[in-house]
Amino acid sequence: MKIAQVNVFFTPFMVGGAEWYVYNVSRELALKGHDVHVFTAAKCNGTEAKASEVIDGINVHRLPMRIDWSYRMKVWKGLGEALTAGSFDVIHTYDYAQPHSRVALRAAEKTDSATALTVFDVHSMIPRIWYKQFPMKLMEGYLGKRTLPSADKVLVRAPNLIPPLLKLGGDADRMVVTPSGVRDESLGVFDGKSFMTKHQITGWPIILFLGRLNPLKGPQHLLEAAPSILKEFPDASFVFVGADQSGYSETLRKQASKLGITRDVRFLGPIYDFQEKMQAYASATVFVLPTTYEGTSQAIFEAMSQAKPVVATNVGGIPYQITDGVEGFLVEYGDSRALAGKIAEVLKDPALAAELGRRGKERVQGNRYSVLTANLEKIYEQAEAGS
Repeated sequence: MKIAQVNVFFTPFMVGGAEWYVYNVSRELALKGHDVHVFTAAKCNGTEAKASEVIDGINVHRLPMRIDWSYRMKVWKGLGEALTAGSFDVIHTYDYAQPHSRVALRAAEKTDSATALTVFDVHSMIPRIWYKQFPMKLMEGYLGKRTLPSADKVLVRAPNLIPPLLKLGGDADRMVVTPSGVRDESLGVFDGKSFMTKHQITGWPIILFLGRLNPLKGPQHLLEAAPSILKEFPDASFVFVGADQSGYSETLRKQASKLGITRDVRFLGPIYDFQEKMQAYASATVFVLPTTYEGTSQAIFEAMSQAKPVVATNVGGIPYQITDGVEGFLVEYGDSRALAGKIAEVLKDPALAAELGRRGKERVQGNRYSVLTANLEKIYEQAEAGS
């Protein structure tokens, strides 16, 4: 099949889980012999990448912006024309509330291409300050009611996303739950000690957070939980891996200083190299994601692939990844006392930690990208057949 993937960003601009998902799926599809083309923005935060190149068998086309006001308010030059000229069997676009998805689906109508639309999150479900929530709801309402009914298949991360999408005009018969996943290699053995040596991490146990440094991801709540954990485990290291957003890392550093835990906390910045990222998971004693909302978390699946117990918040699609007490523990968002308690429970009982990790690794087997991509091929075929 000749397949177009359309997403705001792509490597080297790995902003979040969506970009990793598009990269991994496209890579796997290319390995299976499909002709894969990714259409994406040419610039991110003032940095511009090549207009076109081939990465891991993926044909990457980076387009300039006609409008570039924010992450979701972008209008690309030439996207519709490029998709129309490409004669694609399938056009797969990401995010129902973005202008590029409307353009991509309209191009598919002109060429009679099959279409798929992936929904990572329902934006109005994400807690935001009112002045951000209001324009997001407007965009969601206007674009969602035009994109969701137009796609042959709507791929959602978790079942809890389906009801609000139906209110926006989605068709339940076209919706398929397709969770995020991990590269097959993620289940291999990685050297956590070399990661610790490289970053001069000497304290143990290691409590790992991996995600954007953004208040919505909840790193501040892990810092709030840290002092009580350090009372029981005075040599513990709290390791934060992730890109800084809007200077929030400085806020976190000030918080750590105020709490008197600066020496116990490490902010390493983003890690894009696959080997090193997996080494970070391998080094961890427990993985923690105290986020305010998540469609589903690729980081949780990656931690599970390294048999790490997980402590996360009971929000969004996370309960579809983690069963409380089975692969890890779930707490309510913002409850730093409960968060500290569950982290300490895991740290105190190595046998429990090992069992939680074993179950997690077993569960994530079905979320390998080889499995997910085989399912995606079937979805594409159904879309082409109109079924």
